[in-house]
Parts: sequence; C-alpha cells; structure tokens
Amino acid sequence: MVKRTVVLADSDGVYLKRLSDYFMEKAPQLELSIFTDLSMLKQYLQRGRVDILAVDETFADQELAAQSTVAVKIVLSTATDTVDGFETVKKYQKTESLLNDLLLKYAESTGSAEVIRGNSHTKITAFYSPAGGTGKSTLALGMATTCACAGLRTLYLNLEEIDSMDMVLAETPGTLSDLFLALKTKGMNVGIKLASSVRQEPSAGFYYVNGVESISEYGEMEGTDMVRLLETVKSQAEYDVMVLDLSSGFSERTVKILEQTDVIFVPVTAEETAAAKLNRLLNEAAFHENYNALFGKMELVANRMSGKTGETVLRESGLAGRLPCVGVIGNLPVLERKKALLQGKEQLMAVFQPLLARLMNG
Repeated sequence: MVKRTVVLADSDGVYLKRLSDYFMEKAPQLELSIFTDLSMLKQYLQRGRVDILAVDETFADQELAAQSTVAVKIVLSTATDTVDGFETVKKYQKTESLLNDLLLKYAESTGSAEVIRGNSHTKITAFYSPAGGTGKSTLALGMATTCACAGLRTLYLNLEEIDSMDMVLAETPGTLSDLFLALKTKGMNVGIKLASSVRQEPSAGFYYVNGVESISEYGEMEGTDMVRLLETVKSQAEYDVMVLDLSSGFSERTVKILEQTDVIFVPVTAEETAAAKLNRLLNEAAFHENYNALFGKMELVANRMSGKTGETVLRESGLAGRLPCVGVIGNLPVLERKKALLQGKEQLMAVFQPLLARLMNG
C-alpha cells in the first residue's frame, strides 16, 4: 500500500493531538506530520513533496498557497469563506467526517480513488418482491438500521424507479442522478462521485444517497451500468454491507442487480396476490435454467404475520417447499412508520437478527 503524506498545522496543540491520534488509528494509509509553528511548517515543506496539507485559516497565507511541493492544500475553516489557493473543509465536526472530507478533497483533486479505498469485504443484500405492497421498503430500511446498529458500515440504496424516500431521509450532497451521469461519462470516477454524494442518517447510522431527479433516467440505464455501480462500491471496500431496495418488476436491469447480491430477501404477506406472483416468478425456472442460481439466493420473509399464520400461508401457497424462510415478522409498532423505524435500533436488532445472521454467515 502506497502511503500518502499528510501535514496538519494549527496553533492549537490539543486539537492537533486529537486529530493525529484518530488519523493514526483509523487511516494506516497516511503518513502524518503535525505543526503548531508556521515558520517550522514552511521549512518542512521545502524538503519534499506532501500529498495533503491541512492548515488552520490563520496559517493559510499566500506563501503556502503558492507552495508547489503540495498536491492538495486545504484550509480548516470555522466559517464558510473561501481562501484563495485552498480547498475548504469545516474544522469543527466529527473527527471521522473531517478525515473523510480531507481524503475526498484529495481524491477529487487528483482523480484517484485509491486514498478513499477501505478494506471491507462488502456483502450485498436486496429486498425484492414481484408484488407491490409487501413491505419491502420498510424491511430494507429496518435491515440497514440493524446492520449499522451492529457496528457494520452500511450503505442503503433505493433503486426503485419511483421511490418516496425523500419523505423519510434528508437531502444528500449528491443523488443517484449524479452517479448515473458518472457511469455514462467517460473519464468520470464513479467511486469518487459516490463518496462525495453520500450522507449518514444521524439516528439510524447507515449511509445513503437520494434517488434520481427524474424517473426517466432509469430508461437510460442498462443492466451493465448497474453492475458497474455495484462493482464500484465493492471495489472501494468502504462498506461492510450494502442494502438494496428494488422495484417489483423483473427487467433485465433488475436481474443484473440481483445477480450481484449475496442474499435476496423476498417479503411475502398473507395477501393471495403476493404468493401468487412469487410462484409465477419461480415457475420461470422451468423455462430459463439460468434463473436457478438467482432463485437459489432467495429467502422468504413472512411479513406482517404471526408465526402460525406465516407457516399456514407459506404451506398453503406452496412457497414453503420452494424457498427457505429466514424469519417471520409480525405487525410491530416500530415498523408502522418509516421515520419512527429509524429511531428504533434496539427493537429492530431482535427482529432482524435472523436476517443479519443469514447475510453475514452465509
């Protein structure tokens, strides 16, 4: 691993010590130096090349701005004002966020995503049903919240063509529209665009990106584009888990997405149409053998049912003999409203533990 040289400079030694301790623990890809004296900093910069220079705004003078040995110069600012010759990062924020912002500025300036690459082996799960109204979006959010609560760095992506997550989740710096544009534009780095687009949900703890600005954009996306997007997330190794919420269709694009998953959770309710549509889909295996591997990754989730009701519905519909059932989820108050769901981490852990165990233990 090629290490990147980072120099932090601030007159506040206590602040620098806190940053440096965190950086050394969490970012082994960085070689760190710190300075509280501006003149000593300038002498140091004459000795060789520095990848990232991050200084307090009182240190950000024109001499540093003109320093040719520094790849990316960043001012740690307490205001929104910009300083000529410097990128700007908010000084007082969570240390994790500050580190991410510094690395992202470097990635954007150099066009290389290497510095923001993690070391996780990303597991991908999708919540999918050929029938609408089965509660898959609620379950997907619950799963993302549970994964984050379990200490897993989690990315939630709603890939429904018509989604309503803007009613639940706050605005993100970028959207799926930005990622789709990056996928279609030669020379644009999708990994960097993703890193600059995500936001962490403050209560639930998972990361996410808002949906497309226009649903017509999905018409321009092919299955291979979606595969590239998912492969980019995996190659960045930044997330332990990626939770996907998919539309109910079975288009070529959806099939390509499902093929990239480790586990597909399929919610089914007591409604006859939900089981009938799922049986109809599974019947396709008789005509298309290539779907066998796909259906082999599917696990039923009996949703909005008691244990006995779930067993009865799955048995009478014939689904019990076709797909394994990973769990039964009742009509729980915590799942009635999506916004309330984001606050119910402790309650969700008990509900989603079987799904989490299935995903992580395979």
